[in-house]
Amino acid sequence: MSLPKINSYEIKTSRTGKQIPVVNDVHLHSIYNPFKEAESLIENHLEALKTKNEVLILGLGFAYHVNEVIEKLSEFHGENFKVIVIEPNYKVYDDCINLNLLNKKNLLVYSGFNASELYSDLDLVHFLLRKPALIAHPASFNLYQLYFKAVLNFEAPRSIEEIAKIITTIEIKNYLNSFDPKANFSEVLYGSIPKKNNLAHIDFLALALAEMTKKSHSSQLDFGEA
Repeated sequence: MSLPKINSYEIKTSRTGKQIPVVNDVHLHSIYNPFKEAESLIENHLEALKTKNEVLILGLGFAYHVNEVIEKLSEFHGENFKVIVIEPNYKVYDDCINLNLLNKKNLLVYSGFNASELYSDLDLVHFLLRKPALIAHPASFNLYQLYFKAVLNFEAPRSIEEIAKIITTIEIKNYLNSFDPKANFSEVLYGSIPKKNNLAHIDFLALALAEMTKKSHSSQLDFGEA
């Protein structure tokens, strides 16, 4: 799915003097008190934040809720936590950074990426497989509802044929095309290649990849069964 269409964008000031992004006429935070709104939102997720030190947040806005999450995680877990935020509107992210509104401690923001681009990032995939706590920023989620649903329900390419289409390195593309195009990539990586009698140089690279991703592959199987 492509990124949401942005028809209008402006920055307003709340009654407490804080900046508020307004996208397609939707205020992404309270025009009265964004800090208090953020505290109320995160208060509903305290138990999850106490038990999990990794959090996925859907929607950045100007980060009042994100900063509150980081503050609570620091309180509960010290330095041992990680937060990832997915925000489709790069302009919002860019202004949030330029206005110095974002606490960047143990934080990674993915902004301006569609679902397929997000899931091509192995670090993000591994993070998701660890089943982080999930917090949807209400205003952002409602505004970008179709986008976030596409992200949450995304199914990555599984067949050799589908994966080969998105590979740009000729050597790897040719290597993948040497297998049955309808075969499942995981079956090839963890099954067919290790069973080969005569291994070429690129086969050893594939075996190294299989070894490095074996743990996450097992987690993915468990995740699928859950």
